[in-house]
Amino acid sequence: MPYLVCLEENEGRWIAHVPDLPGCFVERANREEVVQAVPKAVENYITWCEGHGLRISGLSEPMNVAEVIRAWESEDGYEVNAFFASDRPPLIEDELPQFERLLNATRVDLLGVVEGFDADDLSREFPGERWNIGGILMHVAHAEWWYLDRIGLAFSSAEMPDEPFAGLTKVREHLLAKLPEFVRRGGVVTLAGETWSARKVLRRALWHERDHTDHIKKLRDKLPQW
Repeated sequence: MPYLVCLEENEGRWIAHVPDLPGCFVERANREEVVQAVPKAVENYITWCEGHGLRISGLSEPMNVAEVIRAWESEDGYEVNAFFASDRPPLIEDELPQFERLLNATRVDLLGVVEGFDADDLSREFPGERWNIGGILMHVAHAEWWYLDRIGLAFSSAEMPDEPFAGLTKVREHLLAKLPEFVRRGGVVTLAGETWSARKVLRRALWHERDHTDHIKKLRDKLPQW
């Protein structure tokens, strides 16, 4: 039986997600290239999991592009991102340990890529970039908080620390503590025109952290000492 691939167009780039492998994705400039890149992305994902001590079963070929969704802008200027059919099924309790292990793995990678950075490294500005590295870390924390808020599981925004590492820690600890409640969030909710579910929150949290870890790696290579 072929494995499913879901495509979304977001901010001028194409992202392919593999729902059976949470956190497995690949990005390319156009649709044809991203589809062609999926098999290698699956291979790399399995290797990545093994590197973190995670046991992941391989997928049977061929793949099947199940959905193609383009992001669109709502009337108030909000960008509405994809909700796939694979985001709809409720989470079951047996899945939670694997999601926790994956979240721990993505966090190890993120912290590892900024290990040894000092305040100057975190605040250095890069031409053409929206944020410095400290800003990217804070963005990851705020985005994860926002995902949780979509399904009513976030803490008060006033409690978010201003320091990026403190923010990352607080939000992730909160997410992990709330994981059992994800099982009880079996439905979907639509806010500002975008549909959310507990499964979509986890998909986006894993994707977003891995995506920005790669982003920081590229910026790190531009620092003088690297």
